[in-house]
Amino acid sequence: MPDMESRRDGYAVIYGQNDEDLQSDRFSDIHHRDHFEGLQDRLVESARRMPEKRFNAHVNPLVAAASGLLAQVSRLSSTDSVGDIHSLNVQLSDQVKQFESEARQRAIATDQMLAARYVLCTVVDEAVLNTPWGSKSDWSKISLLSRFHKETFGGEKFFQLLEKLSSNPFMHLPMLELMYLCLALGFEGKYRSNLRRGNELEDIRDGLYRQIRHVRGDVSGTLSPHWQGVNSSGVRQLRVLPIWLIALFTGISLTVMYSGFAWVLGEQREAVLKPHHSAALAAHEMRVSK
Repeated sequence: MPDMESRRDGYAVIYGQNDEDLQSDRFSDIHHRDHFEGLQDRLVESARRMPEKRFNAHVNPLVAAASGLLAQVSRLSSTDSVGDIHSLNVQLSDQVKQFESEARQRAIATDQMLAARYVLCTVVDEAVLNTPWGSKSDWSKISLLSRFHKETFGGEKFFQLLEKLSSNPFMHLPMLELMYLCLALGFEGKYRSNLRRGNELEDIRDGLYRQIRHVRGDVSGTLSPHWQGVNSSGVRQLRVLPIWLIALFTGISLTVMYSGFAWVLGEQREAVLKPHHSAALAAHEMRVSK
């Protein structure tokens, strides 16, 4: 227990000072100089304690829990205008809380959830501020990062965290995949004002992709590599009919159709010729009577 308490206190430097802060969603202390002190050790420890069965429900439960916020990042970049910036802030804040709830339901460790929340708040804030309407608003005063982590800019620490977690990709794969998606959605952070951001960011993104691919392995080119057909036992299989039998049925069908048409035509012919037969018979009787 003392060891666990010391680890918790060390991690509180990042997101809060004590357990009361953890319970009240105040996870950061702006008076500390390095909020990421001890983060790697905490994530390593939590990953070791996390049962493998927790990841069975989804390839990456962390990404699954964050899917709503990631979708918002993509949507915000293409939004022309927002009526009320404060309403948007409330909406996105609720989605952050929804992410926390889903992360707990998926049994994601608290420290990993908090690190992911820091990343997501940073990415969403940048997505808003990079829009024409967001840059002219007072979003920086009500940003998600300031609300949930009491910080105003996470573009530097995003890459600090990425560097630390990349030292052990096998242990931190869920977080690395989440951060890769953020980069793929256009997050630039501290590189946004850097004239060389294109090459540097591309190198970081490519390196992260190679790490993830190394851990995950190559993607199978088969659409459904584990697909199996229906078991033949107890299931009647379709049998292909021989050609001669098909020809026989075809001939019988054509004969029946021809006979039917011939009968119908015969009936119609009789109906048409019947008046003429009656007239001819009457004329013949008249000639005989004369």
